Amino acid sequence: MTQLRLIALLSVAVVLSGCGTMFNSGSQTMQANSSNGKEVKVNITTPSGTYMSKLPATIVAEPSTFKGVSIQVLDDCYDPSITEVNRGITMSYWANIFNGWGFIIDPLTGAMWKYNNMVSVTVNEKREKPASCKN
Repeated sequence: MTQLRLIALLSVAVVLSGCGTMFNSGSQTMQANSSNGKEVKVNITTPSGTYMSKLPATIVAEPSTFKGVSIQVLDDCYDPSITEVNRGITMSYWANIFNGWGFIIDPLTGAMWKYNNMVSVTVNEKREKPASCKN
């Protein structure tokens, strides 16, 4: 009877997951840099929350269908801007053609998405900078 329960449990796990969920679930790491290579104060928003940081920065985020990752420049020396981190569909998502239900499960879990590993945040120095800005 124990083997039957184990087989039933494994069958339910396979049925309730998509290929992307099985192979890509978990967090992803991205490296964000400013376009001029200088240190810049930013506000980073991920599906799990928002926090202050400085570029260059390492961002760790779990992919989501409903919320993306964005980087907002808040430095007094630079014009405000927002950069959205690009994402694409993972190759394993397309393997759902063999089970069908994964086309529904993976978007719900966010496992169908893969963020770009490297992000360049375009920064433009303000024309009239405060005295606190270094040249």
